[in-house]
Amino acid sequence: MSGTENRKRRRRFNYTVMVFADSREGRIRQLRIDPGVIESLFIILLAIIIILGIIGSRRKDTILSLESENAKYVEEIGALEQENENLSLLHDELTQKVTILSDTINQKVEEEEAKEEAEAQAHMPVSFPMTSSASMQQADTEEPMVKLTGLEGNSIVASGAGTVLSITTGSSYLHCVKIDHGNGYVSIYRNDGEVMVKEGDELVRGSILYVIGEENAELGYQIMYNEKYMEPMELINIDG
Repeated sequence: MSGTENRKRRRRFNYTVMVFADSREGRIRQLRIDPGVIESLFIILLAIIIILGIIGSRRKDTILSLESENAKYVEEIGALEQENENLSLLHDELTQKVTILSDTINQKVEEEEAKEEAEAQAHMPVSFPMTSSASMQQADTEEPMVKLTGLEGNSIVASGAGTVLSITTGSSYLHCVKIDHGNGYVSIYRNDGEVMVKEGDELVRGSILYVIGEENAELGYQIMYNEKYMEPMELINIDG
């Protein structure tokens, strides 16, 4: 094959021919495209495909990463919801315990207040200081005092709970017993009989101080409040 034929062969493959039919003019047109342009277009297309593949791959990785992160957040939210539910149950349990404890404390406080009130009432010297009925008259003394004359065989008793403050002798009566009731009140019992208690004794209401005999039927009874004498009849509850 000659050199001229080789050049013709190479020239034959140097172009791509595209044929178009022109219906308006009734003729056929030929368009020759340089192979370099085809190669460039192919490279560009290939590059676009590669870029799209990379973008798609990265987008897929991003989506997978986001899905993984979302799943992690969903799991954390589930854990937090469970923890919140546990805390809510614990709160309800503690609230119930606090309510029970509060009710118990309130009940104890009420019981203590009732007990203190009962003790305060028990210490008030308001009871009649004899176990039987007695005649009464106001004593002609400088300080208020009531004279009670009881029946033989009965007793002179403490008009309220308290502590024996002192036992002394006197001119009008042989013995004088003072009882401190711890609330500002002191009751005083004057009688000629034998004293049945001693100093420092803790007494309840109705504790026997004297036994009434033939020689000691009369009781001189007084009450002091905050170190001042007061009229005994203002406190005494007369039962008979």
